[in-house]
Formats: sequence, C-alpha cells, structure tokens
Amino acid sequence: QDKWLLHSVLILVQSWIGPLVYLQTTMDHYDGAPDMLLNKTKWVSEKLISLEQGVVVLIKKMLDEGMITTTYSEQGLFQYEVQPDMLESVMRDYTLLSCFKKDAHKMEVLLKLLKCRQTDIYNCP
Repeated sequence: QDKWLLHSVLILVQSWIGPLVYLQTTMDHYDGAPDMLLNKTKWVSEKLISLEQGVVVLIKKMLDEGMITTTYSEQGLFQYEVQPDMLESVMRDYTLLSCFKKDAHKMEVLLKLLKCRQTDIYNCP
C-alpha cells in the first residue's frame, strides 16, 4: 500500500537525521579534513531533513493524514558528544556511512515504487 511505502520512507529518514548530524559534528573535528568532505556531509544532512519534510507533505496530501510532524529540532540535533579517540571515531563514521548508503538505497527504491504506483501502471519503467 502507498501508506506503508510512505511511512517506511519516513521512518528510515527520521532514524538517520540524528546520526548524520552527529557525523557532521565529528567530521568538523578531524584535522585536515577536506572542505569538500565537510560540505558534502552538511549537504546530505540538510537534504535528509528536506526529504523528511517532503515525505510528511506527501503523506498529508496523498493519504489525508493530519497530525504527522518532523523530528527536526535544533536543540535535539546537537546533543551528541564527540568522542576523543580519533581512530575509533573514524571507524564508527565509516560504519555509519556504510549503513546509511544501504538505507538510502532502500528509501530510493520505496519512493520509486510509490511513484510508479501513482502513475499509469502500464507505462511504469
């Protein structure tokens, strides 16, 4: 069902906002980290928040649900403490990115499936 697809994407998106903001915070503490890496991390965090807001709008419009809100909150996003051990931090960040890549792919597939279901079924590639 469309409702299940949208809620699945919303849950995935909301579960990654905090960890990606944490990742952005830890990358700011890496000595000599390239600006491009720092900028991309910030960009992904911002896009994820935008995606969350977009999914909420879709849920409200397509499924006529009233009380769904985003989890984004300035205060809540910066509650994470940065760990001092750099090697441990790098390994944790790598694992985080690897898991995010898999979940981002799931989000993409679910959204493509939803789009396909919303268009003419016979013209869906």
